[in-house]
Amino acid sequence: MANPFEKRATEYLRDDEAFLAVVTPEPLSTFFQKPAEEGRLYDRLAVIIGTPGSGKTTLARLFQYPTLQTLLRNKNLSTYKPLIDTLTACSAVVDDQPTVVGGRLPLEGEYRDFWEFPYPDELKTGLMIALLQARTVLAWLRSFTTAGVRLEDVEIVPRAGADAALTAIGGTSGPSVLQRASQTELAIYQISAALVPPEVSDIDAAAAAAYRPFDVIESIRVRDGEQTLLLRPLVIFDDAHSLHPAQLVTLKRWLARRELKVARWILMRLDALTPADVLTEQSNAEVQGEPGLKRSREITSIWLQSSDDRANQRRSFRKMAKDMANRYLQQMDVFNRRRLNSLGDLLATEPETIAPGKREQLRTQLASLQKRNGVSDARRRNLETEVDQYLEASGEKGEDVKLAMLSILFARYGKRTPQRGLFEAGTADVEPTHPLTADADVADGARLHLMHKYARPYYYGIDVLCDASSENAEQFLQLAARLVAQSETQLIRRKTATLDSGVQHALLREKAAEIVGDWDFPQHQLVRRLADGIAAECVTKSLEPNASLGGGASAFGIPQEEFDAIPNKYPNLARVLQFGVAYNNFMLVQNHGTKKKQWCLIELGGVLLLHHGLTLRRGGFLERRTEDLVRILGEG
Repeated sequence: MANPFEKRATEYLRDDEAFLAVVTPEPLSTFFQKPAEEGRLYDRLAVIIGTPGSGKTTLARLFQYPTLQTLLRNKNLSTYKPLIDTLTACSAVVDDQPTVVGGRLPLEGEYRDFWEFPYPDELKTGLMIALLQARTVLAWLRSFTTAGVRLEDVEIVPRAGADAALTAIGGTSGPSVLQRASQTELAIYQISAALVPPEVSDIDAAAAAAYRPFDVIESIRVRDGEQTLLLRPLVIFDDAHSLHPAQLVTLKRWLARRELKVARWILMRLDALTPADVLTEQSNAEVQGEPGLKRSREITSIWLQSSDDRANQRRSFRKMAKDMANRYLQQMDVFNRRRLNSLGDLLATEPETIAPGKREQLRTQLASLQKRNGVSDARRRNLETEVDQYLEASGEKGEDVKLAMLSILFARYGKRTPQRGLFEAGTADVEPTHPLTADADVADGARLHLMHKYARPYYYGIDVLCDASSENAEQFLQLAARLVAQSETQLIRRKTATLDSGVQHALLREKAAEIVGDWDFPQHQLVRRLADGIAAECVTKSLEPNASLGGGASAFGIPQEEFDAIPNKYPNLARVLQFGVAYNNFMLVQNHGTKKKQWCLIELGGVLLLHHGLTLRRGGFLERRTEDLVRILGEG
């Protein structure tokens, strides 16, 4: 089998059982379980927003009827039990029976063409909405036949008092509803596909307006084998960012009506939002935008990435990514035959030390630093003891890390003692203004310095792979694919499957450079210019001899009040930041409190951190102003 890491599961696994075997339940529990438990997932419009590759389409497939039935047929298999439990928590399964029938409709293609028609907005909207409803009904009915249910065993359960509208959608029986939906779809498709749009007088607008299945259908009763199920219909409009902005607003306003009994979701990328929606806090963004909509009451917004509780989000993503990787690995015969079922086991965590010649250079430089900073021999021995104790407690090995940590501590000593003349250095021991401590920050700074100055591997291990993915499933698969391919090659050549730290480091940085080089999204050249400018200053700060930020900086911090003004004051900068965030290259951390001030951190994405050789640890940032961002972009 081809390397499954090189494609997303929804793109190459057509069989539901194969698809379910590689799907992890973690995103469902992280993003969907809470809205479901609070009753906000099915009773109103849910807008699900994420970057490309965040798993929107994969999640949508889980709620389709054939997928649910396949899952429940295999409920006794241990592989599927966690997924069933999570779908039960999300109210898509109750007592081992499905409760929803999902119909996914991609909004790419001809839907945007409706907005180009020379018709009044009301007519264009009516035609589009009628077509969407007809295709949704067809998707629901098709899902039943795919699952082996006869259309004669499908019955529409209408809302009370909807008798007239019920006739317009074809009644209650599956075959007649299918026939009416097919007729409506064909009539409207002929309009959209015409080389020359027909005159308004030739369009039966009344017929399109009368077809309103979403206003009629309350539930769908299905006889599947010996059981009768009452299912809630769910429509999933995917790729909504493909619509014209005005078209999307109209669609959302229509779907947000509370009287609809059909569950409705919109899946979209951040491209379709305004810069203010993306750059301001998500809680604030929910009160902007469409006039006439009270979002907090009528819309459930689910962001597949968030600046809230980021430590927990990183832990959750690590768990999800490891589970996903292990499931994918089991699909590859070369690993499965050898019972190699854990990607983490293939990635060595033993660091490689630098060559003896480079260690000797480091010792010489350390002696020079000791003399330059006035570190007495007695203080050096004390610092060596403290570094040894830290390394022993942390399990870190390698003389190179010890020497690099001492270099940082010597530089810090020099910063924390009064300046002395050249001939005074080393003559007396001076107590520093702040104690010198060998801790994790010093160790991380030492490792980063060793990477840049001596090419010591820095990026290795399964946790590093997860963190470099910026909580994005597709990005994780892209990075992991390169490592898995190398491990597979080594197995084929009868070598060990385990990748040492040097190989991992080289492959990850190589892949990161390729990803950045392949950018082709809107504004990507300006996003790269801004990212490179931020990264260059972060590298300079990170390589300071005293490692003042420990492992270094990975972000710019802009005063929050200045950042909030960017959409109005610097619209071009706002668009660059929007697309940087939308395509997973920047992460925004709003209202970050440090030094009695509130900051918005513009963090570089994991791929950029790999590419530029910066720490994956969060928190280190450079204090900057909005004007610094404008300067990097070269704008006046």
